[in-house]
Amino acid sequence: MAANNLESSLCRQCKTPLVKRYLWAIGAISNNSLENKATFSSQINDSEIGLLIGDRYLALTQQIFLDTKPGLTPQIPEEIPQEISTYLQLFSYSPHIPQVYGQLDGYNIWLLDYGTVPHDSLGKLDYPQQLVPKILSFWPQAEAIRQLNWLRQLASLWKPLLERKVASTILNPDLVRVNGSLIQLIELEFDAKTPPKLQELGRLWSQFAKNASPLIKQLIETISLRIENGSIEKIEQVLGLLDYSLELCSQNYDYSYQVFACSDSGPTRPNNEDAAYPDNSTPVVIKNQDVSLAIVCDGVGGHEGGEIAAKETIHHLRTNIEDMSFSQEHNSPGTIFKQLAKFTNKANDAICKRNDNEKRQERQRMGTTLVMSLIRNHEAYLNSVGDSRIYLVTSAGCHQVTIDDDLASREVRLGYAVYRDALQYPSAGALIQALGMRHSSALHSNVKRFIIDDNCVFLLCTDGLSDFDRVEQYWRNTILPMLNGKMSIASTVKTLVKIANEKNGHDNVTVALVHCRIKPKTSKTISPILWSKVETAIEDSLVWSDVNPEILTLPNTEFIATEPNLAESTQENFIPHRTKQTLLLLATFLSVILLVALGFILYSLQSRIEDQGNDLNQPELEQIIPDNED
Repeated sequence: MAANNLESSLCRQCKTPLVKRYLWAIGAISNNSLENKATFSSQINDSEIGLLIGDRYLALTQQIFLDTKPGLTPQIPEEIPQEISTYLQLFSYSPHIPQVYGQLDGYNIWLLDYGTVPHDSLGKLDYPQQLVPKILSFWPQAEAIRQLNWLRQLASLWKPLLERKVASTILNPDLVRVNGSLIQLIELEFDAKTPPKLQELGRLWSQFAKNASPLIKQLIETISLRIENGSIEKIEQVLGLLDYSLELCSQNYDYSYQVFACSDSGPTRPNNEDAAYPDNSTPVVIKNQDVSLAIVCDGVGGHEGGEIAAKETIHHLRTNIEDMSFSQEHNSPGTIFKQLAKFTNKANDAICKRNDNEKRQERQRMGTTLVMSLIRNHEAYLNSVGDSRIYLVTSAGCHQVTIDDDLASREVRLGYAVYRDALQYPSAGALIQALGMRHSSALHSNVKRFIIDDNCVFLLCTDGLSDFDRVEQYWRNTILPMLNGKMSIASTVKTLVKIANEKNGHDNVTVALVHCRIKPKTSKTISPILWSKVETAIEDSLVWSDVNPEILTLPNTEFIATEPNLAESTQENFIPHRTKQTLLLLATFLSVILLVALGFILYSLQSRIEDQGNDLNQPELEQIIPDNED
């Protein structure tokens, strides 16, 4: 396969739009790297800059590379180092944590992927030395709502990073990067023997407070000081303060949303088992306090079954969400998280019960995937089950913000395999969960929350579109023009469906777009958000009563590991080759130990019998072994 040029917009071989995979290199880390902070030691000479490494990776700097053959599987060693496994175990926190891409051919250098990094339409990097810009470069000029959003994302990462012994990462401002509204960590820094304290985060934020927006300067100074002196002891308290501050800050803006969805059976399927909401022929327009809801489902379970499951799921979710209360005492993030998980479980159990009543077994059982967005004011709640996806598209890039519930993703989250390598194994795309297959006690809803601080688009779609990287290939030519006001939302959705049918065409396809717009209120006098107002809210128990659950624990890998396979092939067939080799060696070793133990036992028994035989007198022998009568 010929390498693609830096300026190429189409692949030389397949003529599809190229996905520019710009990668960040981290070098080999010594055995004591978990105790000492390791730094990148380049193995690339200055003379190699601008050349292809391994006839594949274009070296742009000693630490930034472009994959000119992104369709090929990268080099992956047999054994994955512990520090790389840490990245894999944080896979669910993408796009904040970079995804392990593979190794640079011929070098002990690992490559990290960030999705879309800032670059122009020709592929030229906006930040050729940094790849993704440092937060300190953009912090002073950012609006108050974005500064609060960035701090909230950092606070959300504190606990999972602390559990993986890499919380030092967000204490190093050089490693904290910003890609539009998103916080992205350029790489992980491992903690010393003594884990960092929350007070250290307060000390760093006090530096941020010096250049904070005048609207929140006093607020951030006070929060930082109270974290630093121990008055605020838990990260959950910090998150509650930031959430309420964002609620106050959002009152300075007008929000509006357009929603449109379309579902199609595709060119090769006789019936459509997908379903979507809303199903209006014209876009739905939502303003300010009203709730924007979009749902996409991909039914599974044979003729009629998948279609029923998809439609019933939408019906159950719509009915319950329409009855939700968003009064002040019910609109905390924790409460909404719990409600969405509860509603998803109810929809699941309704389908599961129908399966049981109709005595559906194995592949006859109907089920469905689910992606859903619930948006109100500045908050977007996203929920996913299965392998349908949600993407966040901004003027800065396109990012997948849900993780597929399939075997490949599970192996990554357990730290067993690199994602691009795991995709090559048998049954990599087999679902590990879907709505309706079993009772909700075995269901794990993936609920996330995003803050809307700028115009953006949420794309919800089934794998009829997302397969083969079609979203990554075509978002610039389809969704970005809509975001810039050059194409209607209905035309954009229909164009995406057409792309799915023409470029993929192997499945039903369903697409929903939610176009979010935000603009400052012109008639409102904007006042600073002071600590006294936030402190009053705390005293009234409006903030800390429900902690945002997304920061409490890492994804439950124990639960994921015990989920049964919903696909035809068994889970055993998916075990990576390096894991199979390990299991084979272990089985051989145990067999040898067992044989040696068995031989020792037999030898001991034989010796005991011989000893007893020597001690017996002749009459006793005659009693045991009678003489031959002949």
